[in-house]
Parts: sequence; C-alpha cells; structure tokens
Amino acid sequence: MRRYFRIGYYSFYLSLFCFAGWLLQEAEAAERLFPLTPSSVTNAYVLPEGFEPRVIGKGKAEGWKIEMDEAPSFFAPLSPEAKSNSKQPVIAQTARAKVESLYPVLMYEDEVFGDFTLTLKVKMVDGEMSQAVGVLFRAQNIDNCYGIIADAKEGSFRFFKRVNGVEFPSLKGSCKIEKGVWYDLRVECRGNLIRCKLGEWSTPDITDTSYNSGMFALLTQADSVSYFCELGLDYTPRYTIAEVAVAAALKRYDKLEDLKLFAKPPGKNNYEVVAAKNSEDIGSPASQGALDCIRNNAIYTGETRRSWTVTMPLHDENGDPMGAVTVVLKKFMGQTKKNAINRGTAVMKRIQSHVTTADELLRK
Repeated sequence: MRRYFRIGYYSFYLSLFCFAGWLLQEAEAAERLFPLTPSSVTNAYVLPEGFEPRVIGKGKAEGWKIEMDEAPSFFAPLSPEAKSNSKQPVIAQTARAKVESLYPVLMYEDEVFGDFTLTLKVKMVDGEMSQAVGVLFRAQNIDNCYGIIADAKEGSFRFFKRVNGVEFPSLKGSCKIEKGVWYDLRVECRGNLIRCKLGEWSTPDITDTSYNSGMFALLTQADSVSYFCELGLDYTPRYTIAEVAVAAALKRYDKLEDLKLFAKPPGKNNYEVVAAKNSEDIGSPASQGALDCIRNNAIYTGETRRSWTVTMPLHDENGDPMGAVTVVLKKFMGQTKKNAINRGTAVMKRIQSHVTTADELLRK
C-alpha cells in the first residue's frame, strides 16, 4: 500500500484508546512516504507536517528548512546519456552551530513505529567541526532512543543508544565517506534485531531490548550542513489510520472538547464512530448531523452556551464523502459561526491529510 500524507505524536496518546487490546493485532505491511510539497498559501516548499525541530545538547532547535539541490532522480534515466540527477527539494540542516556536543534533530512526532525499514538518501555538504548525518529511531524522546550517525570529516559510522540523556558506549567503525556525495541510508528493526547500512558500509547485527517502538528523526552534529531526501518507511501498522489521524489532531489541538470520526466499518451498512477522543464513543451509531453531512457533502454547525459543534465531510481522493468528522470547540467571548468553522476546518485538514480512500481509513 502506498500512501502520501503530510506528516502529530502518537505514543503517549494511547491513554485515549484504553481499548488497546484489540489495537495490537497483526496487520499487513504498509508504506509511508514523506513528499516535499509547496505550501498552498505561499507556494514555497515547507517541511512536512509532523516534523518538529529538537536539539540534543545546549542550543537552539533551528536551521531546518527546504533547499533545492541536485539530488538523485526518483525515476531511473531513460537512456545512459540522460542525467540521473535533477534539481529538487531536500530537507537541509544549515544552522552551523559551533558546539561539538550539540546535535540538531528533526523529529517526526505523528506516530510511533515498531518493526520497520527506514530508507532515505543523505549528503554531507559542509562543516568545519563536523560533517555528520544520521537518524534517531525507536525514540521515546531525544533522551531515550537509538541512533546511527556518519561523519565524513572523521571517516566514521557509528550506532549508539541514549538512556535518560546519557549515551551508552557506541558501536563504531571506520569508513571512507565523501562530502558532497549522496548515500543511501537504511535502518531495519525487527523485534530486538537492528541493522543499519550507509552505502556499502553496515553495522554488525545488533540485538537490544531497550526500545521496541518509537518515533524517528533526522540528525546532524555541530556545524554540519547536511541534506536529506526520499524518506520512506515500510512498517507493520499497529493502529488504524483513523485512530492515528485522530490522535495526531488531538496532539496538535489538545484543547478540543470532543472529536469523533465517523465511517462505515468493513462488512457493515451503517456509519458509526471509528475513532474518538473518548474511547467509550467507539462503535456508537453516527449522529443525524453526521449522516446529513455525509449525504449532502456539507458542513453542519450547532451552538450551545458553552461550545460550538462543527461536523464536516471526510473526502476520498476523488472528493466524494467517505465519512465525517465532528469537532466540539469550547466557546470564547465574541466567537462567530465563521470563526468556529475555520477552527474546525483546521482540525479537519490535519485528519484529512492522513487518508485518501475509505478502505485505507480502517486499515491497520
């Protein structure tokens, strides 16, 4: 399954789904891609949603942006004479922090992954102190995670583990890495087995049980200027896309009074709640407002003394309604219906970015 989506944080929101027993069932493999696309407002390329700048060490979480660079083309050239590289957007770290113990991080916080294969292309561009590039993975946060990092200046490729902010002795090897060259970086995690590879260099198989799932992040060191592109994840989903989408929205908009996603489960004829802020709502029949919203492909609103309710259609890739989302917003003084719809639409866009088909919505 190939799914494009714009990238919120999932691991600590499991308390929202106290019915987690059935969430952990086995599921077919899925693929997650992270395309770099222009903003619909400014038409400038922006970092994918869900990626948040962080930093290990004392310093500012800054310097992450999109640059245009000659990068390997996603498609093979049609002939030997054709160019294999083309100008395309890449994720760049450009802060040039002159602190050797500082590691800029760009963390993807929408979802946690257990068993997965992460692939991407990386390039070390410049740096006086360091010319490093790498990733963190199975990260609970920046202080508790695994990591792999290569340094062209040092000629090294090493695996490490961080526990409560302390880096344990790493597994380090020498390798000849050149700056200005694109390399394939691959990290594979299966149970307690970890494999890492950069170009033709790889670590020995690593066995560790400290972290069995977590987030992932892009990583550099000190004043390294480094580029990343073609990020992709093959993974075993553990939660439905509907649940991931709702959790991501709740992470970003954590003051919502309520949030429900309505869809038609496989084998059923009626719409019901398939993901929600309150787990006891799961399985409840769709409200009349949600049914009208889906049938008429229109936004419905309601108002009480304390809140606004906005119900909006959830669309498939063809623009047809495949479900609905109800957002309940706490009312503030002077709030208008138009403002409530705008706030609800922002939540809806966060959810909509995760799904393109009805079949996909309830897939794990």
